[in-house]
Amino acid sequence: MKKFTYLVTVLAIIFITAVSCDVLSEEVVSGVTVDAHYNTPEGFDDAVNASYSLLREYYGTEQGGNLTAMGTDIITNGGHGGFHYMNNYDAEMNSESSPFWHLWSNFYQAINTTNAAVDRASQLEDISADELNAKLGEVRFLRAHFYYILVQHFGPVHLTLEETVGVQTDAERTPESAIYAAIVDDLEFAVQHLPDTQSEFGRATKPAAEHMLSLTLLTRGYKDFAESDDFARAATLADNVINNYDHVLLDDFADVFDHDNEQNAEVLWSVQYTEDPILNNNGNQSHLHYRPWYEVFNDGLDRALEPGYGRPWIRFRPTPFGMENFRPLDVDARYEKTFQDVWYYNTTSGIPDGAAVGDTAIYVTDRFLTQQDVNDYENRLAGVNIMTWNIDNQDDDWYWDINMFPNLKKVDDFKRPSINHEQGSRDYIVYRLAETYLNAAEALIMDGRAGDAVSYVNEVRRRAAHPGLGGQMEITAGDLDIDFILDERAREFYGEQKRWLDLKRTGKLVERVQLYSPTSGASNIQEHHMLRPIPANQMNRTSTPYAQNPGY
Repeated sequence: MKKFTYLVTVLAIIFITAVSCDVLSEEVVSGVTVDAHYNTPEGFDDAVNASYSLLREYYGTEQGGNLTAMGTDIITNGGHGGFHYMNNYDAEMNSESSPFWHLWSNFYQAINTTNAAVDRASQLEDISADELNAKLGEVRFLRAHFYYILVQHFGPVHLTLEETVGVQTDAERTPESAIYAAIVDDLEFAVQHLPDTQSEFGRATKPAAEHMLSLTLLTRGYKDFAESDDFARAATLADNVINNYDHVLLDDFADVFDHDNEQNAEVLWSVQYTEDPILNNNGNQSHLHYRPWYEVFNDGLDRALEPGYGRPWIRFRPTPFGMENFRPLDVDARYEKTFQDVWYYNTTSGIPDGAAVGDTAIYVTDRFLTQQDVNDYENRLAGVNIMTWNIDNQDDDWYWDINMFPNLKKVDDFKRPSINHEQGSRDYIVYRLAETYLNAAEALIMDGRAGDAVSYVNEVRRRAAHPGLGGQMEITAGDLDIDFILDERAREFYGEQKRWLDLKRTGKLVERVQLYSPTSGASNIQEHHMLRPIPANQMNRTSTPYAQNPGY
């Protein structure tokens, strides 16, 4: 199947809900013009394609990780980077913080592009109703996605479903219930009109829309404005995606993240990147963020563009709970398929006496280590740096380091032209079928049908087992509650930009951070952190009052 390449051309637009005239003269924003080209079928195609482009400002970026990985129970900050406040929930996390404006400004630009495409559709000629509705299905799927992310982070935001073609400085905070209603309406249209598959991989499809509608209803089900059948509908939609399309769980968990097999049957929807530097913009940079500073923790190690090495930015690392949650490691294979914990000497320069290229240089084990164990490793492996993430060793010198921890293999990218090249080409998986299974289970639990949820969870867990041990991974209805689902999602989706949203949806964010964060975030987090601060730029550029979220 051909890969969908996003339109990179800058389509000039004067946009944003709440931007003043003096700023517009300084900021050029991507979007759509009122040029007659965009009222033609070809121009409409350009607008549809452009609607996808700003997904790359969120998925596979450091700011996307700051918003979705940090400040949770399973991921904390590494030793580098300037956004530790996102993890610590301290005073530096405020309306001036760049992650919030980055998300807000980019997604509202994207929303205006989708609004423009929807508005122009009524003016098109020489295009069939079916083709037009299918393209509108893509655009409305994307608009729903942008609003879904915004409302999770900020709560009531400005809802606009029409194109902004001039300067607009008035804005209001629309109730969440109305925003969810608009998201559901867009997704129901998308489900009705999108095809089951697309000729270009990465375009929205009917199963992707059903999955997202299921997730939206699941999320709304926790709200005080939920509709009575939200959980039931969410479960039914998820079951339909599982059973009535060609998507399947791959046999091997690791194969889901094979860079040479990105168009696999488990992927429902992914943000597209490419090896073409002209079309790749900033690329998928996740390969930088989860990698430890391995080359400073032993001699005989050089950065290299090959499996096991790479370029480290040391932004995100696992919490102790994030690691311990993968146990038992001899039954559940996801730890070893998710993380790299051994580094081998790859240069003779500075290599310790008695060691050779290919010998173990660093090993971050899960084992409890005594001093004698450490001595034995050092006697057996020349110059080795032995460390452990075992929580019972936390007071020992060989406990892991803020800069040295297991590397996330899911995001490895060795197709870059050089070690220092930041722009990766790996597609970013947004929705995959394993999540559909666990969404179905969560919806059934919340609908009072935990017994019906068991089979969905067991399908995911059996796939995760070491060969021949699937039976040991099976659970019963008595094991199931929301905390179990959250633990399972932590094992399955570690590092996939879902965790903060999962904890927010289930109302478990504060509780889980207090329990498991190894930083000051455990004591700093409060209920108001369930929402992010409204960016100061938004508040300062409106001519009408735009209230800040409580606590900021």
